[in-house]
Amino acid sequence: MLAGQIKSQQGDYNIYAGEGILDKIFSLSENEITNSRIFLISDLKVFSNIGTNIIKTFESNSIKVESLSIELDESKKDLSTVTKIYEWLHEKGAERSDIIFSLGGGVATDLVGYVAATWLRGIKLIHIPTTLASMVDASIGGKTAVNLKQGKNLVGAFYQPKLIIMDTESLVTLPQREMNSGWAEALKHSLLFDKDLFDKFNNNSAKLLKKEDPIFSEIIRRSVEIKANIVSKDEYETGEDRIRLNFGHTIGHALETYTSYTDLLHGEAVSIGMVVATKISSSLSYCGENLVNKIEKLLNIYNLPTRIPEGIDLNNLYNIAKSDKKVKSGKINWILLEEVGKSKIINDVPDQVVIDSLTNSQ
Repeated sequence: MLAGQIKSQQGDYNIYAGEGILDKIFSLSENEITNSRIFLISDLKVFSNIGTNIIKTFESNSIKVESLSIELDESKKDLSTVTKIYEWLHEKGAERSDIIFSLGGGVATDLVGYVAATWLRGIKLIHIPTTLASMVDASIGGKTAVNLKQGKNLVGAFYQPKLIIMDTESLVTLPQREMNSGWAEALKHSLLFDKDLFDKFNNNSAKLLKKEDPIFSEIIRRSVEIKANIVSKDEYETGEDRIRLNFGHTIGHALETYTSYTDLLHGEAVSIGMVVATKISSSLSYCGENLVNKIEKLLNIYNLPTRIPEGIDLNNLYNIAKSDKKVKSGKINWILLEEVGKSKIINDVPDQVVIDSLTNSQ
């Protein structure tokens, strides 16, 4: 089922989402793989139950598939992993006319996307996201990146795929913690842009946590639609709406960097970051304390953390946030909520307000 379409200077493309949709992967991608070999780069965790079936489907249609399955998590999302993939592509003789498929979560779409953007100065790419976070956020929009020890996603490129295929069946066996992490990005979309969606999260939490359809698929498609519409209007993140998608990410990314990408999943860090940002907003009187409480309550319902872990030095955390790639002229662009569905971008938040908000969040 068509869930959205991206309008891009690099070419328009469709996003398909649905239960069991990978059964149609050949017909969906047939126009992109004419005279191409497929290079499937998969997260090790999903290769045996999803990757092997993809290979069988293509090879039954006389399409040659080369496959590489590797461990892909935030601690491996670096240039050394990129180099390993480059070496494999060289060994297998990958050419510019070939096509790369990424299979996995947000690390796969970010890292493999970066590989595709840079191998031979650009090779065709199709994403097959398998986690909720990668479906509603990471795979959409052409942001590719890897981490440095100094910070998250500091090296990357804007590179659009030719197609995104999301099979919600892959979420059935997703570990609960990964599922919770994905809810953070979908909840973020509702907080920023869609009060009706926010209300649906509140009113249907029991069904959503059990992945009950039709509401489960409806929420995913709406979240995909929100992200797709914003990206289509602002491919290179120069306008305000796409910048707003960084709500919660300033402190979230800093937390991931501080903990060396091992203690918190991305969505968990973003969840905490959204609470901190809303507390900053409340301190500056852009919103009331009741909004902070409302957001904390909803995040807790979806089993997401809302407190900074004990033992983290808040001054060091803030210094890491100041080195984020989105900082301009030494100033952080904070995305702050005024109410559900209404936000603003502020770059002159006093340091003490930030530190106080961090302290109140630990």
